[in-house]
Amino acid sequence: MPGKKKTVRRLNWTRLIALTVLVLFIIAAGASAGFMVAVVKNLPNWKPGDITGDMTTIFYDREGKQIAQRHGVENRIPVEFERIPEHLKNAFIATEDPNFMSHHGIDFRAIARAAYVNLKTGRWSQGGSTITIQLAKNAFIDQKDRNKKMLQRKVQEAILAIQLERTYRKEEIFEYYLNLIPFGRGAYGVQAAAKTFFGKDVEDLTLAESALIAGLTQRPSYYDPFKYPDRAKGRRARVLANMVEHGYISQSEADAANAEELHLAEKPQEITKAKYSFFVDHAIEEAERVLEDKGISSVEIYKGGYKIYTTMDTRVQDKIEEVYANPANFPKDMNGVPVQSAMVVLDHRTGEIVGLMGGRDYTTQRGLNRATQMKRPPGSAIKPIAVYAPALEKGFSPATVVDDVPVTYPGSTKPYSPKNYDGRYRGLINLRDAVKDSVNIPAVKMLDTIGVNTGYEFAKALGLPLVKTDKNLSLALGGLTYGVSPLDLASAYGAFANQGVRVEPHIITRIEDHDGSVLFEAKPKKTEVMSEQTAYLITDMLQTVVKAGTGTRAQMNRPVAGKTGTTQLPDKPEFRGKAGNQDAWFAGYTPELVGVVWMGFDTTDAKHYLPQVYGGRYPAQIWKQVMQAALKDEPVKPFTVPKGITRVQIDKKSGLLPSELTPSMFVVTEVFAQQNVPKTVSDIWVEAQVCAETGQLPNPYCPDIVTGVFMRRPIPYTGSVLPEDAELELPKETCTLHGPNGTIPEVPTWGDTGVPGGNTDINTGNKGGRVTPGSEPEEKNAEKTPEAPFLYGEQEGMGVRLYWKADNSRGDLIFSVERWTAKNPKRYSVTITTNQTYLDQQVEVGETYYYRVFAINKNNNLSTPSNEVKVKLK
Repeated sequence: MPGKKKTVRRLNWTRLIALTVLVLFIIAAGASAGFMVAVVKNLPNWKPGDITGDMTTIFYDREGKQIAQRHGVENRIPVEFERIPEHLKNAFIATEDPNFMSHHGIDFRAIARAAYVNLKTGRWSQGGSTITIQLAKNAFIDQKDRNKKMLQRKVQEAILAIQLERTYRKEEIFEYYLNLIPFGRGAYGVQAAAKTFFGKDVEDLTLAESALIAGLTQRPSYYDPFKYPDRAKGRRARVLANMVEHGYISQSEADAANAEELHLAEKPQEITKAKYSFFVDHAIEEAERVLEDKGISSVEIYKGGYKIYTTMDTRVQDKIEEVYANPANFPKDMNGVPVQSAMVVLDHRTGEIVGLMGGRDYTTQRGLNRATQMKRPPGSAIKPIAVYAPALEKGFSPATVVDDVPVTYPGSTKPYSPKNYDGRYRGLINLRDAVKDSVNIPAVKMLDTIGVNTGYEFAKALGLPLVKTDKNLSLALGGLTYGVSPLDLASAYGAFANQGVRVEPHIITRIEDHDGSVLFEAKPKKTEVMSEQTAYLITDMLQTVVKAGTGTRAQMNRPVAGKTGTTQLPDKPEFRGKAGNQDAWFAGYTPELVGVVWMGFDTTDAKHYLPQVYGGRYPAQIWKQVMQAALKDEPVKPFTVPKGITRVQIDKKSGLLPSELTPSMFVVTEVFAQQNVPKTVSDIWVEAQVCAETGQLPNPYCPDIVTGVFMRRPIPYTGSVLPEDAELELPKETCTLHGPNGTIPEVPTWGDTGVPGGNTDINTGNKGGRVTPGSEPEEKNAEKTPEAPFLYGEQEGMGVRLYWKADNSRGDLIFSVERWTAKNPKRYSVTITTNQTYLDQQVEVGETYYYRVFAINKNNNLSTPSNEVKVKLK
C-alpha cells in the first residue's frame, strides 16, 4: 500500500522579513556597541580645563616657576584674541564654519550637506567639519592620523568637540583654534602666518591678506603663495565670496580686495625669538637624550605633557638676554653682518647651567646653538687647561722660569716656530707672568717639557672634545682640529674653581610625567681631575691675569680668576695684509660661578673677521656685566685655600731662592704647594766690573770702572733677536772706546766662571784703577768739563721714566744712569746712552728707587753728575 505525501508549508514572506530585520538589528546593535567601545577606549587622553592636554610640555626654572612650554607643533607664536582683526576672524567663520556661534561642536546641517555631496560625487570629499572639530583634531589627534577620513577618528573628533564646547566659551575655542592650526612653511597660528607670508604682525593685516591666510588652512602646500601665487589668489577670491555671502563685507569691498596685488615678504620670515629660546632648546636636547635612554621616543617631549625642571637662574638669564639685546656691547657689524657671540654660565659646584645664550639672534627653533653646539679654536684660553695645570700637577710651580726667546721645532711636514702675539721676546719669564701676559712661546716650551700626551690627556679629562690629531705642540695655543664650545670650556674651568673636581654640566634637574611621577632626577658625575693644590695654584695665577694682565676689564669688587683667548686669522691668501682676529674668548670664574664668552663670525672670511677685537675687550666686558648682576646680592668671599699651600720669597728670574746678589726688584713672594718649594739658591747673578762709559767689559785703559750685578742666562742664547732682558746679562764685548791712540791692547783673560777677576796693571800688577803704560794720548778739550745735567724722574706704567737736560750741542757727550735703593745702597749703572731720556722697566711696584746721571765727555772722559731723584712706585 502506497504511503502518504508530505505536506509542504508555504513560505511566509512577512515572517521572514521580520526575522531578518530582527537579526540584522541585533547584529548592527552589537557591532555599533563594539564600535563605540573601541571609539571610547581609544579616545585621546586629555584633561578638561587644559586645552593643550597631553601635548604641552612645561619647563620650569630652578625655583619652580614656569619659563616656557612646547606643544606638539613647533614655530607657533600665541597671540591674544583681541589682537586678531575682525576681518580675519570673519574670514575663518565664513569659510570654515558659518554656524560656529550657534552649534554645540557638531553642525548637523553641514554634515547633511556634506553627505549629499559625497553621495552625489561618489567619493568622500567633504566632512562637515566645524572649527571646534578642527581644534580637537589638531590638538588631540596624532599628526599621522589627522588627514585620514576614518569613521572611528571622525566619531572621536565629534566627541572631543562636544567636550570642548562644554568646557570652554566660544571665544576661547576660537582663540585656541587660531593659535594652533597650521598654515605651511613651518608657521602655526595666525601670528606666525602673518610674519611668514607678509612680514608683519597679525593686527596689521589687510582684508585681502586676511582672506588669503584664512584660505591656506584647507591645503597649505597647495595654496602656498610663494610657490603658487595664482592658486593663492583664486583661494582668496573664494574666501572673499564666502564673506559676502554671509554678510561680513560688501561686494565692492570684496572686489577691491581681489584687485589687490600680493605683497609678500621677500623671503619666509622666521618666527620671532621667544624668551629663553636658546636655553630651552638645549633643555629639549638634553631631555631627548634622557628619554631615549629610558626607551621613550624623543617626540614625546612635544605631546607627553611632561614637567621639565631646569637649572636656570632667571636673574642670570635675564641679564644675559638684556646684555645680548644691546648692540653697544658688541663691535660694529662688518659688511652688513653682525658679529656673533655666545655665553654660558655654570655653577661649578653642582654642574648646573644657570644661564645660556646661543647667539645674538634666534631665527628658528632647534637651530644652531653656539653656546653648546659650535666648535671653535679656543686660542690662549686653553693654556691653563692643556699646559699650565698639568705642569703644576707634575711638580712645576708658578715660579718656574722659561726663556721666552725664538724657538723652532722640527715637524713631519715643516718646522714649527711659535710666535708671540705682540712680537716681543721677554727673556727669562716665570709661568705666572707668561699666563698674565698670554705669552705664547713659554706655553709651547712648557708643553714640550711635560710632554704633549700629558697635556692632551689632562685636557680630555677636563671635558674638552679633543681628537688624536690634536696631539701636537700647537695644542698649547689652542690650535685644534675642530675646536670647543663655550660649554666645554666653562666645564673645564669649573674644575679649577671647584678645587680640582669636575662636575658634569647639565641643564635638567628633574622630569615628571603628566601624572607627576618622577621619570628622571639628575645625579651628575663628579670626577677629581687634579689636586686641590693644583687647582688653587692655577686659580691664583689666573687672578693675576685679571688684576694686572690681559683680563683687567673683568675686574670686580670680588675675587675673579680668568683667561683671555684670541685666535689669529687663518694663514690664507685672502687675509694677507689684514689686521684682525678670528675668535675672541674670555673664560672667568669667581668662588660662586664660572662663565665663558665667545665672539666671532659663523664664517670667517676676508669680509667678516674681528678687527681690533680681543678676548680681554668685548668678551671680558660682557662677562663682567652678567657676573655683576648674578652676584649682586652675594657676599664677597675669597677662593678657598687648601692645606699644603705656602708662600715663599724667590728670585723671579730663576724661580729659585734668592741669593745675596739677587737684585731686590727681582725678589718676589710666590705661592707653592709645600712639597714643591725650591730648596736651591739662585746662581744666575754674578758680580763683575764694567767700563762706566760703555757698559762693556773693561780693558786696561778704561778710566772709570764700576762694579755691577749681572745675569747669566742658564742656557746661552745665540740668536740674532735679543730678548728684552739681554741688558741684564753680563756683557760679552770688551770696551772699544778706550786705548792708546784708539787701539785696544790685548784683552785680559777671565776666570773659569766667566767673571772678570779685576783689571791688572800689566806694568805694576795693581788691580783696578787706570793703567797708563808708556806715553798716554794727548788729552783733547781738557778744559771742557761737562755741565751738570738736571735730572727729573716719574712713574710711567710699571716702570720709571727719567728725563735730563744737558748741553750736548757738540755731540761729544754720553750719559751713564746709576740706580740704587735704601735697602741696597750699592750703585749700579743700568744703562749708557746718548739719549736724554730712559725708561727703567726692571723695577718693582712698592719699592723706592734713587737715580743719578753722569754726563761724560767722550773726548777727555771728564764727567759731571746730575742731581739725585727719588721715585716710589705705586
